[in-house]
Amino acid sequence: MSVLRLNQVSKSFGADLLFENVSLDINQKDKIALIGKNGTGKSTLFKIILNELSPDQGDVFIHGQTKIGYLSQNIIENENHSLYEEVLKVFNDVIAVEKQLTIIQNEMKHDYTPELLARYSRMEDKFNHLGGYSYLVKIDTLLSHFGFKKDEYNRKIKTFSGGEKTRIAFAKLLMVEPDILLLDEPTNHMDIEIIEWLEDYLRSYQKAVFVITHDKYFINKVCKKIFEIDQQSLETYHGNYDDYEIEKVNRYERMMKLYEKQQKEIQHLQSFVDRFRYKAKKAKSAQDRIKKIDRIDKYDKPTQSSSKVNIGFKTRRPTNIYILELNDLTIGYDEPLLKSINFKMRGFEKVGIIGPNGSGKTTLIKTIMSTIKPLSGEVKFNKQLKIGYFDQNLQQFNKSKTLLETIHSIYPTRTLTEVRTDLAKVMFTQDDVHKYISMLSGGELVKLHLLFLMLEEPDLLILDEPTNHLDIDTKNVIEDVFEAYEGPMLFISHDRYFINKVASKIISIGDKLEVYHGNYSDYIGEQVKKEVKKETRSKPKKKFSLDDEMKKMETAIFDIEKKIDDQRQILFEKEVYTDRLRYKQENSLLKDLEKELNERYHELEVLMKKEY
Repeated sequence: MSVLRLNQVSKSFGADLLFENVSLDINQKDKIALIGKNGTGKSTLFKIILNELSPDQGDVFIHGQTKIGYLSQNIIENENHSLYEEVLKVFNDVIAVEKQLTIIQNEMKHDYTPELLARYSRMEDKFNHLGGYSYLVKIDTLLSHFGFKKDEYNRKIKTFSGGEKTRIAFAKLLMVEPDILLLDEPTNHMDIEIIEWLEDYLRSYQKAVFVITHDKYFINKVCKKIFEIDQQSLETYHGNYDDYEIEKVNRYERMMKLYEKQQKEIQHLQSFVDRFRYKAKKAKSAQDRIKKIDRIDKYDKPTQSSSKVNIGFKTRRPTNIYILELNDLTIGYDEPLLKSINFKMRGFEKVGIIGPNGSGKTTLIKTIMSTIKPLSGEVKFNKQLKIGYFDQNLQQFNKSKTLLETIHSIYPTRTLTEVRTDLAKVMFTQDDVHKYISMLSGGELVKLHLLFLMLEEPDLLILDEPTNHLDIDTKNVIEDVFEAYEGPMLFISHDRYFINKVASKIISIGDKLEVYHGNYSDYIGEQVKKEVKKETRSKPKKKFSLDDEMKKMETAIFDIEKKIDDQRQILFEKEVYTDRLRYKQENSLLKDLEKELNERYHELEVLMKKEY
């Protein structure tokens, strides 16, 4: 069933058309990605859905009482609240019912009547329906998965960083459980561990998810449909990102064949017209063909975007010798973050560094670059190397200068034509070159930074989150550029698609630093092997007998069913149903037993299938 529909929606800002005649449907449980280049109107489309902007034409239909949840820091009501106070606000209705239950329970201690019992029963049903017996567990679960520990629950919201506040807002939004989750770049500012949990959560979320993202790995794991805004229109693709890439090429080829076939038909008709339109005997036939040409519903020639980043990094001949050694290195500031690091890097390796936020990734590369002194140990370069560094904070440019002035200030001997050619390689053309640095978006700053890295011609690239802020098309090009780069490269990234395509070795930072050979898929494979070995060690091998296992299972089921009958009787005891806390505890035990019984029946079914 459709919960949200857009019909022929168009939007312009001044003379700039973002999109026109956009129609789409979102159904219950849909998992949809909205993709497109930066500036094509993806966030604007979200704002139209949220009624923050009005379309120039078209309609937005939201079904009935559909509740839409949008990830923004506006979800946080009061930054003077503690973390726990703030998330409790989501459950105000539940807490109000809980208070009513306590009041009725106290009344029942003094004046137990059937009327009070009936009120209590109705209120308890409402409490249960609102998730009253699980909301505290839900708070702990979500905050934990978003990286918050219980000793942070009493911290004021205002004391958290911007990225932490985003995660608080996200956790709070998931607690609300809206019918449609609108998420704009949800994986920004999150480490891989949180992202992977979030993917599993959203994939099993029982309502609709509509997400703007440039994270191809995320799309592959979560989404079953893709909307793409391209050349002012919206196209729908079924499947994940890999399916989309194949279908996009197929559609282009199909449309090109149809266009070319139609053009041949038109040319054939036009050729007859040109030959015979002025000859009396054939003039009528020529006119018929002119009418036929006019009646043809002509296909537009399919186009592919030609505006792409066009950079390449020069490097010296790759070498097999070790260019960098870390010997017994301890890094940190006042206290050690990581100790006893030993690592060697050859002159052709591309090393991806992964790990949770705050684990020491950036500290490690800054120590390697001598920006931070090691607490102990040694960073040793075996030859003099020119390092090209990409800083994710993008703060090295003078905001009061234009793009032209910025390049001229560092490369004063380059001609105007050369500078314009350089800027065109990262899609700054015509009047764009007169833009001030302060006017550039995050994606534009990244492209400018990469251009400077190319112009520097470094011997070793050290990159801190190089794909942040980039749209999918630009990411595709950057992935290809760094995959083709033959020189050594050390980079931090949470972009698993980028890591998978570029890395030849992985440094994983957790409680300690571990090194893995291969790309991200190889790293995941090693992690799975570790888990399997751990489980195998912890489970001693026993001779398996199907009959014995079935008998044990049947006995276990009989015991649980007896316990359930006994537990149900307990709930009817006066000292239990008149004590709300005791009733809650006993009811929770009953639900646990019923859950265990279902699990045992499922296990018995599996065993019976093995028998046959």
